[in-house]
Amino acid sequence: MPGKPERTDHPIFAYLIGLGVIMMILVVLAGVLFHFTLSPHAPEIITPVKAKLMPVEHSAILEESRKHEEFEVHRHFHNIIEFPKLSENKRPVCFICHSDYPHSKSKKVRSLLNMHTQYFACETCHIKEGKDAKVVYKWYNPYDENPEGPFFGTSYDVETGNLVAVEDILSKISPYFKKAGGLSSAIQMQDAPLAKDYMKVRDTLTPEQRDGVKNKFHVNIKPKGHECNICHSKKGIFDYNKLGFSKKRTADLEQLNVKGLITKYENFYLPNLFK
Repeated sequence: MPGKPERTDHPIFAYLIGLGVIMMILVVLAGVLFHFTLSPHAPEIITPVKAKLMPVEHSAILEESRKHEEFEVHRHFHNIIEFPKLSENKRPVCFICHSDYPHSKSKKVRSLLNMHTQYFACETCHIKEGKDAKVVYKWYNPYDENPEGPFFGTSYDVETGNLVAVEDILSKISPYFKKAGGLSSAIQMQDAPLAKDYMKVRDTLTPEQRDGVKNKFHVNIKPKGHECNICHSKKGIFDYNKLGFSKKRTADLEQLNVKGLITKYENFYLPNLFK
């Protein structure tokens, strides 16, 4: 009725409902503003403004690195597939300077050599045996001290003739130094003190200083890898049986005359072994 004073004793839940409605409105409004401004799914209303206010800094080194990676992928005749990347503390020091496809000088054989990185660690082919320790070979996995397999490349699928697919795709044949105390891996890891220290300061070193450090990394490494028949022969360095290779696979690897294939012919076709 006119002149009747307004009620001021509203129940408390009425105020709570009103407060809840106001908060919901504010949340919705904040979500709308976020969507139209900062969200990666926004209609890019402020993208031009953002580009002017916060220009992206381009790195010539990173751009060159990306171009080199694309070049590496496209110059190989084999298919490049997604492969799990190891974290730095699980990667050998080789990868500080060398890529996943380190052989590039000879166009004739670089794909054959790079294919071997699926089965070998770099040191397997480039190890330099010293006087104090004999080199032996066994399977190495950065996440398992004693991998049991089955390992990729050791047997054929009887139905397809292709190599059997396995779950363990990280294990590779690697060299170990055999000493009185047992076996020690010849692989130097990036989490070693020398490697970690080098990666911190390498940009401040002179070329001569870098070469001095690299010589320490290569103390057991020879520049030129093994000849083909060092592995592909019955008297080679590998005991394929102990390494878990099937008889058929062993026979193919031991009898494969890769050296003759490369040195005698200007053009050649890969056998079914490499399907």
